[in-house]
Amino acid sequence: MTDIIMPTSNVGAAPATIGFAHRWLVVTTCLSSSLALALSGTITNVAVPDIMGTFGVGQDQAQWMATAFFAAMTAGMLLSDWLTRTFGARHVFVAMMLLFFVASVAGGTAQTYLVVVLGRAAQGLAAGIILPLTMMAMFAVFPPNRRAMVAGLFGISFVLGPGLGPWFGGIAIDIFDWRFTFYVALPVAFCSMMLATIVLPARDRDGVRTHLDWFGFLLVATFLTATLTGLSNGQLKGWNSNFVMSSLGLGLGSAIIFVIWELIVDDPIFDVRLLTRPRFAIANLISFLFGATLFGSFYLQPVFVQLVQNYTPLRAGLVLVPGGLIMGLVLPLAGRTSDLVPPYLPLAIGFLMFTVSLWLMGYADPNTAFITFAAIVGLGRIGQGMLFPPVTAVGLQAAPAAQMGTANGMLNFTRQMGGAFGINLLAIFIERRTAVYSEILASTQTEANSATGGLLDSVREMLAAANLPETIEGPLATLYLGRIVAAQATALAFQDTFFVFAIVGLLAVALSLALWTPFRRGR
Repeated sequence: MTDIIMPTSNVGAAPATIGFAHRWLVVTTCLSSSLALALSGTITNVAVPDIMGTFGVGQDQAQWMATAFFAAMTAGMLLSDWLTRTFGARHVFVAMMLLFFVASVAGGTAQTYLVVVLGRAAQGLAAGIILPLTMMAMFAVFPPNRRAMVAGLFGISFVLGPGLGPWFGGIAIDIFDWRFTFYVALPVAFCSMMLATIVLPARDRDGVRTHLDWFGFLLVATFLTATLTGLSNGQLKGWNSNFVMSSLGLGLGSAIIFVIWELIVDDPIFDVRLLTRPRFAIANLISFLFGATLFGSFYLQPVFVQLVQNYTPLRAGLVLVPGGLIMGLVLPLAGRTSDLVPPYLPLAIGFLMFTVSLWLMGYADPNTAFITFAAIVGLGRIGQGMLFPPVTAVGLQAAPAAQMGTANGMLNFTRQMGGAFGINLLAIFIERRTAVYSEILASTQTEANSATGGLLDSVREMLAAANLPETIEGPLATLYLGRIVAAQATALAFQDTFFVFAIVGLLAVALSLALWTPFRRGR
């Protein structure tokens, strides 16, 4: 099982022959690449409204840009360790970075939305394979007593990337257009690839060879693809349509077969037996909800301020920057704190702060001030920054010492999968609530509605003052009314989504507190 936080057993102490310069060249290569790849995960979020307009898709389809990235990244993490051991860190890094380049160019030059989504999926696959590799490469050049520092550096880059992605994306869109969001990370990625050809090791011919559970991997890929596809097309094709029901059925069947297969295979890609431990099962549920809330919020917030508050992409990115920087500062402090207190405490407090932030966002409207929304986002980011260390710690405490690497990989897998499903379900909920509110509001726009009549009369008077022909005054006034109704429906749909998202946060708080009794008993 791939592990992106803890070193696996094959990583020993740093050889005495590794010099200072070489060691920090490895760190520079790995951190720059991880920052570029993590940034790519959220950089297109500020481009959602523009891409929706370009290709004529709704929220239920637009979310695929983020969902495809994180779903493919989840699958890529399962391949990383086997590829690295089989082909060597250098060759895998260069090959996957080349894939990232090709995918970025394909997405940026795409003429159909399908190509955009496929480009994002390929980017995510490359990121999922490279990120664990870079973590292990840094561990390999440092002695064990300095690996906590390395993990902290990696964690900060992994957090800052998604936090700053929307800002860089906004700059690219304001100067050029949405297509350049696919190109922003390429200069840094290219430099890291060139360094990798020099500083990363080739394949260790004497190293331990591992077996990959290919059938289990294919089942995971089928489950993710089929389930997310079925959910995304429910609003478009109908939830009772043959396509949607077949996709969801295939996803469910793949999940059931996967669980059975992992119970009987000798070298499972996901050791489901560990989930029989109650605390570890709860830790994975918390990790799933953490991923859903973290990456779901990264997607939801920039789209909200653009569609509801009419922010430019750059302004939408700027409103998220303070929160991203705050989370980067909180993370190392949370790491120190989690060693001193029971893990359930920072988990409950962190999720509670994020829940309060979401609840406050539910009251945001087109008139909410920039600084107010930025402060609400910052409150949530403080809570999310508190969650990274204890989510891992509580899971590892519940796992056998001999399986800590496997347990950590499972926690990372469930977190990334939570991100994919969180974005998917949030976008679908927004689309459905928008349709409901549009129908409700449209039904009230009748001649008997004095407010509607007054608005139409006012618009006609303004059009008449502009010396427009009387024949088009009525249609234009009606068009204006339709846009107002659509904008109001969208705002109400987002408010409902924030409130429902807050309920998910409360569920995570309850799960965190459920760990209190076992901890008190010393388990």
